[in-house]
Amino acid sequence: MKISIATALLALPILLTSCATPPPPQAFHKADQTALVIDSLDGNTCRLVQPTITDKEQNDQALTEANKLPQHDTAVVILENYNEPQPGAEFRDRSVSLFVGLRGAGYKNIVFLQGKGVSDPEGLITLAKYD
Repeated sequence: MKISIATALLALPILLTSCATPPPPQAFHKADQTALVIDSLDGNTCRLVQPTITDKEQNDQALTEANKLPQHDTAVVILENYNEPQPGAEFRDRSVSLFVGLRGAGYKNIVFLQGKGVSDPEGLITLAKYD
């Protein structure tokens, strides 16, 4: 009995720390070449990068333009100036309106990426993926 309690106490720190590590970040690889790509500059402004490049505009204006495009299955949103180590309040504040607008426009797959100042989403870190 004493041996099993001692073994359990020795195993406890291993069990507690083994599941405390977050999963490693996943790099994005664009499979759909027709995907809509939006570069979100902050919580209020963004620009379309693909299929056509637009100037910086309000999120609502960009979503209206995205709605006019021929339907695509995938939308990719690059969140520039995003500072959270894991999605939290900042992610929620910046992504909800874009997510709702893109779903309303008919996009089935929506991916949010952490920006690095580039307009090509290939290799950027995936923050969230909605299918």
